[in-house]
Amino acid sequence: MENQFENFKLFEPLKTNRFLIRFNKDVFVPEYLFRKFKIINEGEKLIFTTEIYETTEYSFNPSDLFKMTDIEIDYLDPTGVVVNGLRFEVVGANMEQKCDYGKDNLMLIKFRFVVDINKVKLLYTNNDRTS
Repeated sequence: MENQFENFKLFEPLKTNRFLIRFNKDVFVPEYLFRKFKIINEGEKLIFTTEIYETTEYSFNPSDLFKMTDIEIDYLDPTGVVVNGLRFEVVGANMEQKCDYGKDNLMLIKFRFVVDINKVKLLYTNNDRTS
C-alpha cells in the first residue's frame, strides 16, 4: 500500500514582523529601531524602502546616508533563528525626516534605496535548505 503522505512537506510561512536589518559596518543603526521595509520594482529598478524610529538614545546623522553601500535583511523563525535573508548593494539613496510643531507624531526617518540588481543575493539558496 502506498503511503498517502509520502510527498507531504511541513512548512511554516514567514511572518512580516520577524526580520532584522543592518547597514554596512560604517553606519550603525540599532536593529530594534527598524519599523518596516518594502522591496518593490519601479520599471527596471529595484527599490528598497525602510523606516527607523528616532529616539532619545539614538539620532541618525544625515551625512551617514552617503556611507550606506550594503544592506542585509535577515528573516527569522519564531525562535529568532535566521532562516534566510537578502544581501545587496545600493547605487542610490534618499532619506526624509520631518518635524512639525502642529503634530504630535513619532519621529521617523524614511529611507529609499536603489538596489544594484546584479548584487542581490539570498543568504541560502532554496536548494540549500531542503532535505
